[in-house]
Amino acid sequence: MEGSSDSNVIESIIHKEKLSKRVKANERAEIITSKLPESLITHILSFLPAKDAVRTSVLSKKWIHLWTSITKLVLDDSVFYSSKRKTSAKQHFANFVYRVLLLNKSPSIESFSLVITGKYGVSMFNTWMSGILERNVKILHVCSHFEVDLNTYASYSLFECKVLEELVLKMISIIRVPPIAFVHFGHLKFLKLSSTVFVLDSSSSSEDLTLSLPVLKVFETIHCSWLNVNSVTLKAPLLESVLIEHDPNVTFYEMDLIIKISASRLTKFTFCCYGFISQHVVLLDPLSAQNAFANIVLSRCEDHSISETRSNASLLLRQFSEVKYLKFDGSEVLPLSESNVAILPVYRMLSHLELGLVTTEFLFALLLRSPVLKSLAFKGIIKFENEILNSATVPHCMTSTLQLVKFGNVHGLEHELCLAKFVMENGLVMQRMSFSLASPGLAQSKIIEDFKEKLFSFKKSFSFAIVEFSCD
Repeated sequence: MEGSSDSNVIESIIHKEKLSKRVKANERAEIITSKLPESLITHILSFLPAKDAVRTSVLSKKWIHLWTSITKLVLDDSVFYSSKRKTSAKQHFANFVYRVLLLNKSPSIESFSLVITGKYGVSMFNTWMSGILERNVKILHVCSHFEVDLNTYASYSLFECKVLEELVLKMISIIRVPPIAFVHFGHLKFLKLSSTVFVLDSSSSSEDLTLSLPVLKVFETIHCSWLNVNSVTLKAPLLESVLIEHDPNVTFYEMDLIIKISASRLTKFTFCCYGFISQHVVLLDPLSAQNAFANIVLSRCEDHSISETRSNASLLLRQFSEVKYLKFDGSEVLPLSESNVAILPVYRMLSHLELGLVTTEFLFALLLRSPVLKSLAFKGIIKFENEILNSATVPHCMTSTLQLVKFGNVHGLEHELCLAKFVMENGLVMQRMSFSLASPGLAQSKIIEDFKEKLFSFKKSFSFAIVEFSCD
């Protein structure tokens, strides 16, 4: 018994020594950290999620209130969910957001990010949005997994927040636009909107809205709509990148809209429409896109007439008559007969053309209107009658500028061989012909061996060119 008692005493002494060392270490750490300037501590805390910033602040008595001066706030409700706290997590997060907005002493917020995966009351969400917009926020990111509409006050506050530099909204939401024809954001550089419906509050049935964005560089809208608006004009002289993605199947409200773009520095333009084209893009100066990479993806909607879809698609293509690089997927929505190809513009500066699955008629219609084309690539060629090429006009680019042709999704079929023969016989300046097989299994097949044998037996108009096969 005496030995056991001595052992307990020794363990107690060791425990007290460890505790004493820990206290002294904490005191030394607090002495060191207390010497750091508050501005530096606040800057460090701003890189942490708001919840972690508060936890870190309690490490030192001097820091206890520093988190209330943070100008970069990240609020994410998924951080509050755990196996131990399921039912109370949503309320705990809501209380935390109110506390952060109430106690934060900064007159302006550098950046505010709100990510909500749970479903909260509309009035609660609007209170949060109004609270942050009143703080002259510069960078605002909001992502919600549920529909959350902005009320009139919060909506108007958004349009009155003139110091905004970056705005990202990823949420199904209705946002009301003040009844004015001109909206100015003098500092906005980055604008990305997803699943948002803008409703112009106006006594008129429809209006024209102008967005003045003098320093905007990036503009993206995904599945967005505009109500009570005939046209939206973007006055953005420094605009470099545009993405417009639209799918009527996931858009709540569908109305025709003209999007006019006034810009002079475009480098990238992407337009994707998975159905009827209801948003019509008009470049006020087509030359503004001459240095841009234009990527257009279209699919036909069975619920609308083919002629109407073709008209809208051709109007879109005409906007990019001055580009040097064009990627287009969706030739099935455009006119196929020779009598209608005149609707296509002349691409007098186009040097690189990339197409999806294409018909021979559409392919030649584009080649005939691309006099300086240097490279051509397409994912596949739809089956056609070989007689078509017997009477086809040889495009000017094929005899003067076209150096590279890439055949995609090759099966070794007769119509593919026929087109390859036409290129070999008329491509006077050809340097490389590339054939990408539809599947790796074709590489050693007899059909491809026969394809190659026939291909290399054809008369060649060029003196030297690389002909290669791959399984990309």
